[in-house]
Amino acid sequence: MDTLDLTLDERHDLPAELLRINARESRKLFPDPCLVELKGRSEETVFVSVLLHGNETTGFSVLQRLARWMRNHPLPRTLLIFIANVRAAEAGLRHIAGQPDYNRIWNGGDSLEHALAERVLDKLSGRRLSAAIDIHNNTGRNPLYGCINSLAPDFLHLASMFSPTVVYFRNPASVISMALSRLCPAVTVEAGRPGEPAGVERAFDLVHDTLHLSTFRQSGRDCDLTVYHTVGRMEIEPGWRIGFTPSSDAQLLFPSGMDEWNFSPRQAGTHWARVSQPGMPLRVFNAARQDITEHFFERQADGLILVRDATPSMITLDTTIIHDDCFGYLMEAVDLDNQQVMAAEI
Repeated sequence: MDTLDLTLDERHDLPAELLRINARESRKLFPDPCLVELKGRSEETVFVSVLLHGNETTGFSVLQRLARWMRNHPLPRTLLIFIANVRAAEAGLRHIAGQPDYNRIWNGGDSLEHALAERVLDKLSGRRLSAAIDIHNNTGRNPLYGCINSLAPDFLHLASMFSPTVVYFRNPASVISMALSRLCPAVTVEAGRPGEPAGVERAFDLVHDTLHLSTFRQSGRDCDLTVYHTVGRMEIEPGWRIGFTPSSDAQLLFPSGMDEWNFSPRQAGTHWARVSQPGMPLRVFNAARQDITEHFFERQADGLILVRDATPSMITLDTTIIHDDCFGYLMEAVDLDNQQVMAAEI
């Protein structure tokens, strides 16, 4: 890997040329990962990260919206922006070959990218951080929702400013929001598919409103929230060919348009996939990386059957992402009035 990937540039402005390029041209202005610090009236700092995945471009569009807005409006708080995987953005990829996922490097490791993450976190130490927002997109069809790593009232408040649909998760522990949640309220924004106007608008509004918010709620809540707890991460076993069309000869055949199942509760007994060779092609892991497949799926003669009620999320039909990351997640609803949620529940 090119040692330039270790470089962390720093600057104190957003160049005017930002408004004339798209995310794939971001390296014209930001040749390497970059921290942009924009001073506000208060030293309290809102941290925003964009392009951790190079093909998830809503964050870059939000950055452009912010640049336009700041032409005529002073920043009430300092804004610190991390423009992350610009090389992957240039290639239109989640991450480039031979490079770790930039949203899986935030809990220590030996790679150059882990060193970059540590340097970013070092830059945040000692700051008066009021909130952190990490902007992402989905490849499959999902509603707009926020993800948090704590059910504390201030985290719920921040997430509710983006969407009434919230996902609480603790796995994988290597995402940036987990690291930032130890410093301030943090949210991962899942703003639909790249380029969708509603996602850009809502994510921009979240950053704008967070910059102006006087304080986060410390108890209770003032809006209806639907909060899910991620109880399992679905991963496909190596060597299995995946298909999503009836004519496919894949060994593991899912229903076509299965990403429509996202955030739609599924009952025990649901036929999950057709399987044409021996073995268990799909595994489910909890937050402690324990294999809990048997709690959710049963292998029958020619198929995979769901054995308990669950709500899927982030199911993707992109086979590259499925093999590189995961197939999706399984969730259950959280009763906020009776929180009995364990990080490794099952």
